[in-house]
Amino acid sequence: MDEISTSEIVGVHDPRAIDFYDLRGFDDATKKKKKEQQRMRAERIKTKRLSLKKKRLRKQRKREEAKAIVDRALQLREEMYQKRLEFEASEKGKEEQEKYRSTPPWSWRPAVPITEVTNQPPAFEWVPSFGVDEFGRISVLKCTSWRVEEYTLELAECVVGLQSFTEDKHLFSCSGTIVEFLKGVGRVVTSASLVKLPHQDEIADKLKVNVCLPSGEILEGSVSNVDFCYNICVVHVRSTSQLPAKRFSADTTCFNFNDCHSKDVVALGRLCKRWSLNVASGKLSPRRSQFDCEELLVSSCRISKRGVGGPLMDFDGNIIGMNFYDKKETPFVPGFIVLKCLQHFNDFGRVIRPLHGLRVKTLHEEQLTVLEKIHLVFPGVCGVIVEKVEVPSPEHSEIKAGDSGVMVDKIEVPSPEHSEIKVGDIITHVDGIPFSSAAEFGGILLDTCGQHMLERQKLGLPEDYNQMSTVISLKFDVKTQRGRKSEKTTRTINIDKFTPSGKLNRWPLGRAYLLRRIENGILYTEERYG
Repeated sequence: MDEISTSEIVGVHDPRAIDFYDLRGFDDATKKKKKEQQRMRAERIKTKRLSLKKKRLRKQRKREEAKAIVDRALQLREEMYQKRLEFEASEKGKEEQEKYRSTPPWSWRPAVPITEVTNQPPAFEWVPSFGVDEFGRISVLKCTSWRVEEYTLELAECVVGLQSFTEDKHLFSCSGTIVEFLKGVGRVVTSASLVKLPHQDEIADKLKVNVCLPSGEILEGSVSNVDFCYNICVVHVRSTSQLPAKRFSADTTCFNFNDCHSKDVVALGRLCKRWSLNVASGKLSPRRSQFDCEELLVSSCRISKRGVGGPLMDFDGNIIGMNFYDKKETPFVPGFIVLKCLQHFNDFGRVIRPLHGLRVKTLHEEQLTVLEKIHLVFPGVCGVIVEKVEVPSPEHSEIKAGDSGVMVDKIEVPSPEHSEIKVGDIITHVDGIPFSSAAEFGGILLDTCGQHMLERQKLGLPEDYNQMSTVISLKFDVKTQRGRKSEKTTRTINIDKFTPSGKLNRWPLGRAYLLRRIENGILYTEERYG
């Protein structure tokens, strides 16, 4: 039988002979729909492939740009290194090396003058960096206005270097500030670390103190007053010539972190050498110091132990604190606390504090999770948080943990149920006076004790600085939260004893260490900390 073709069955000109779908029984509408789906799928595939191609091109372009930037940075570093070698080989470079070789080990190695560096990179380009500002570096204030540098130089006239010796053995070296000069006697405020024995709150025997003026002249000083609780010491120095002096600022607003104002500060210090001013710039920080003293605040200025006792200045030229030393930050006692201590030294010969049994910290230093709970119940509250309560006798206290302003964390009493103050309480006012930090809280208590002792002197009562003949009643405005119940109350603590000096706070000084940066056997920098 002869084979019959499809065209003979349906006809040569029949469109079904050309289209396979009609042999399956599909109508024209279905066939059109499927063809449209195939076309759209092909377009999606084409678009996806084009997108992937563009993405690969973008990645390749970014890799090439990044490689070019790194190559440019490495080339710049090599150029700077060659310039430095050429500079050090020159006569001027040799003079600079000799100059820096005779300076203390924490001084910086000389580098190429900035005028010698050519082909400066664009502003957006990354440039290798090898170091950070160190205490005493000349260029620290060059990024600030000339006004700030002028204030610094004016205050530098009042900053002295101090050295203490016991039986011709070196004890400690630090800085200090001349706050007063009357009748040929200068009054220098510094840290009590200058005169204390290591690990003991006692003044060293057979003590000798040298005071080094900016000009290099060395005068002999004598210890006048010491308070180991605030780590403050006053040294008297006699001079035939007038010594410049500047008082600490009594302003407390610069420490209020609830207000918007400048937090920029400058720390000053001086070595016991001629024209050896050291400075470091930084900012005030709303963190708590690692030291025990509640009134201490913190700045980001980096200083060495030689800067201990030196002044902390704001950008308006005011002395707002006295510096201490820590490895990671610079704690300082506020200037208004220093002023109150000096007033107590003048009036009573020592600093008098009430023994109220509360250990507190500023509210904004608390953890965020705790602050969230507090501000949910007491929005906009300011004050201190009670960390610890040590009540000598149960009848002396009516405050409990949880009151506002001061937050109580721990209670150490013979029987905790006898005390109304508990860990977590917030205190906002003392005798109707509002405050926003633990430093202000301590200042109010110093004023209260000072006023009490002056009244005793007017009455001719004996000056017993450990026991009060009458009782001081301190009224605290407290915000408390007991479970779901919160309230605002006024609590009273009756005080009949003063806090003994040096029995509360530790003032450790970290060990000195040397940090060197060496590449390919070449010593680039050598930094001494502590």
